[in-house]
Amino acid sequence: MHKTHNFSKMLFAAFVAVCLWGCKGSSDEGDMYFTIEGTLSGAEDKTLYIEEMTPDNGPHFLDSIYCDKKGHFKYKGSMAYQTFFNLHSSEYDYIVLLPNNGEIVRLTGDYNNFSTNYHVEGSPESGMLWQIMSYVNDANMTISDLVENDRHNREALGEAKYEEAKKVTDSLFREEHNVVYMMFVNFIEDYSGSLSTLYAIDAPFNHVMRVFYPESDFEIFEMVLKGLLEDMPDNPHTTFFRTRVERIRSTRALVAQQQQPGQEVIVR
Repeated sequence: MHKTHNFSKMLFAAFVAVCLWGCKGSSDEGDMYFTIEGTLSGAEDKTLYIEEMTPDNGPHFLDSIYCDKKGHFKYKGSMAYQTFFNLHSSEYDYIVLLPNNGEIVRLTGDYNNFSTNYHVEGSPESGMLWQIMSYVNDANMTISDLVENDRHNREALGEAKYEEAKKVTDSLFREEHNVVYMMFVNFIEDYSGSLSTLYAIDAPFNHVMRVFYPESDFEIFEMVLKGLLEDMPDNPHTTFFRTRVERIRSTRALVAQQQQPGQEVIVR
């Protein structure tokens, strides 16, 4: 459940309509309660939108949240089981929270650069997701510098010198990927049994890539599932992920049976 949870245009229009009609700013379903509150710079008289990420990875709109003249907001919600919540400042700019029962999640940050400039307190597992996003944001900044350096070399150097320079750039890219990979492996090991490991297993890398792929990193998927089955086997997110891993396992077994010597098969 990494960052592909975008609103549809129709849903976003519905958000605006709900805002205009005046939402109550809370959710009353479920038996686990939490509060999200904070103050964001640049949020004066603006609106946030909150949605739940359901176990099948589909967003479910919950409410709009008004920010007062000081950029302060407060939302009281409930849930039937621990789950993920996306808090949007705009259609594409949002953060992911993972509150637990009774927590008061306190946020600070920049409304106009929400996903890359926020801090969370009062919710340890929401803090874990913040840590994941920090890994991703730092990696993306490093890679952006590498891409810019490669562009400069391509324009400034001759073909032969550029090819040599590109080898260095490519090597630095691989090193960055390896660093991020080990950060996420360590994260999954350290926080085994937390739903935050589900967010880590689908973490993005360089916007269009992922840190882990089931065909090459299946043991990491197994590690995440093992921890969840031990600590929270009845959570619907665990159930859905177990089905996903079992499907991958079955596909891998089928490929192993059908693959001929010397023939390469990639599981999609």
